[in-house]
Amino acid sequence: MAILAGIESLRQHVRRLQIQRDDFRPDCCPHCGQQGLWYHGWYGRQSSRRGLEQLTVDPIPIPRFLCPRCGRTCSCLPEAIPPRRWYLWDVQQLALYLLLGGTSLNDLARQLQPCRQTLKRWWQRLRDRFDLQASTLRSHFAELGRWPGFAAFWSHCLDTMPLSGAMLCLYQAGVSIP
Repeated sequence: MAILAGIESLRQHVRRLQIQRDDFRPDCCPHCGQQGLWYHGWYGRQSSRRGLEQLTVDPIPIPRFLCPRCGRTCSCLPEAIPPRRWYLWDVQQLALYLLLGGTSLNDLARQLQPCRQTLKRWWQRLRDRFDLQASTLRSHFAELGRWPGFAAFWSHCLDTMPLSGAMLCLYQAGVSIP
């Protein structure tokens, strides 16, 4: 799966699909390297747990492409939609901001749709992978090197870029994203 940078909302995603669907076409097959993938319909990504933006697209269309050589399909997500996640990056970013600001998991679960266990899992994954993620992001954005420690680093990082952008950078560097 690939991620298309620069599409930070569902509204941008839907608009881009309408006017520039080929932007989503990968340069080559991720399985065999063949170029010239064919458009092969789309699949619907569940959006009932969408994000803060209340766009009424259910399901969210994700274009698929077929490799003429190996016959396998692939797709490309917009930056706004995290791979293998129910909630969009904007919800996760808001949760992270609030947790960094001292909001408890219980209070946060009452304010946002994700349950306490989901919020706890997000927080724990981010903490567990902090050293590698911070190192990778610092290698791309030198100013992040001035912010030691988990809370200071993520607070400054989210002040300078959306969480989706930070996760895209990690994904492109081959680092597991939480």
